[in-house]
Amino acid sequence: MPETVVHFQIRMPPVLHEQLASWAKEDKASLNALIVGILEKAIEQHEAKTATKE
Repeated sequence: MPETVVHFQIRMPPVLHEQLASWAKEDKASLNALIVGILEKAIEQHEAKTATKE
């Protein structure tokens, strides 16, 4: 199945945007790629935490 691309907007404080943009630049990644990676890791951690409770 082809990957579906979903677009959404997020509001964040300018200071947070600056920090994320700085991390992305350090990693030579786009801001989008950085945020997707952060979200993926958060989901993995949440699923692992949920699995241990079962």
